[in-house]
Amino acid sequence: MAQLNFAFLKSSSLFSNQYKTANKILKLYEIEDYRDVMINSRLLLESIVKKIFIIENLDRYYPVHNGNRRTLRSDTFYLQSELHYPTSIINLFNEVRKFGNDAVHDEDYSISKGQAWRCICDINDIFVFLLNTYKEQKLYYMRPDIAMDAATHAHDSFKKRTIKHPIKKTITSKSKNPEVKLAKQYLKQKKKSKFSTRLRKFLKK
Repeated sequence: MAQLNFAFLKSSSLFSNQYKTANKILKLYEIEDYRDVMINSRLLLESIVKKIFIIENLDRYYPVHNGNRRTLRSDTFYLQSELHYPTSIINLFNEVRKFGNDAVHDEDYSISKGQAWRCICDINDIFVFLLNTYKEQKLYYMRPDIAMDAATHAHDSFKKRTIKHPIKKTITSKSKNPEVKLAKQYLKQKKKSKFSTRLRKFLKK
């Protein structure tokens, strides 16, 4: 089985905060705790999705219909509709989410070593896609089908993407606000008046 580690996250300006959890997943795999591999992979995916909303400057409170709640599933659909990530990459998101759901909600669900490894590879390839496209790194995909898709569509769906910075709201300077100006002038005049009164009293002594 191919070797995999998440050391490339340590120095990442985008995902260094996710390194600890990613490394924990590998350790859980090593001790054969495959259910927790799935559960923690899903939690990590939630963290990745939140980060994507930030770097793409997307609205975390996007509209939902019929009283539905915003979930990891709806977040993923929203990202796909807004960003048009490759279908193969979105499939990784969905697979990790489903693995995690089964691990949490179905105690009788039997999780194999192969499934746990596939989940880890999914997480790795999600990170690789994001760092290769947003930061122009040249990291390797673990899954051959994703590597093939990336090579085939390097100039369209896997092409470079731009990090979108949050729009800064222009705040009117307090000094330009006429009401603030008047208040400052009043206080200044009041201080002068008090000083003059104290000075006259002092000179009378």
